[in-house]
Amino acid sequence: NADAFEAMARSIPLTVLAKHKQQVQQVEALLFGQAGLLNKPVEGDYPELLQKEYRFLSRKYGLRPISIPVYFLRMRPVNFPTIRLAQLAMLIVQSSHLFSKILETRTYKELRQWFEVTANDYWHYHYRFDENSPYREKQLGEAMIDNIIINTVVPLLFAYGHYHGEQPYKDRALAWLERAAPENNQVTRGFAKLGVANKNAFDSQALLALKQGYCEHKNCLACSVGNAILRS
Repeated sequence: NADAFEAMARSIPLTVLAKHKQQVQQVEALLFGQAGLLNKPVEGDYPELLQKEYRFLSRKYGLRPISIPVYFLRMRPVNFPTIRLAQLAMLIVQSSHLFSKILETRTYKELRQWFEVTANDYWHYHYRFDENSPYREKQLGEAMIDNIIINTVVPLLFAYGHYHGEQPYKDRALAWLERAAPENNQVTRGFAKLGVANKNAFDSQALLALKQGYCEHKNCLACSVGNAILRS
């Protein structure tokens, strides 16, 4: 759902979210509505409330849902787009001056706390609209928080430090990568089979860069690792 989520994010002006971030129901209505998840008839007090809110807000701001479909197939329920959007809504509500807080944060433990959010109560009993499920708090898991930090916070903080010529921010971003757990995916597992250490996210990001920038293009002559292998 990467394309759909990006289109949805681009379709909502930040000023609109800022005006309504005090009410999680209104933020959810904007996110779900723009993602096209409130187009069909829904049942239940909460879904009907979101639909009513979205109709009002979409008319007020001239918003139209995206045309890219959102998919539920072949994914675990905790990763359903409804759950991720509900968690995003709560993060928006709780993220007053979030970037300023990130700039002031010194430790990785403190950084993680800014992203420890739990979706609205309705989602503790649902994964999708109109489908009840056993109670389970829909809190962002440790792996997802690490993923957000590795792929969003760290690059943003490093770019900020680079743009403003502030080396401490760049150093802190790299230090946070060293504190984050290593990524576990097909690429890192492939390197592990070759005996390459993957101790933290700093290592795993380096391995991904090697694979994508050199191995996939068979650019061994421009790679220090490739040169070392060829010389041996």
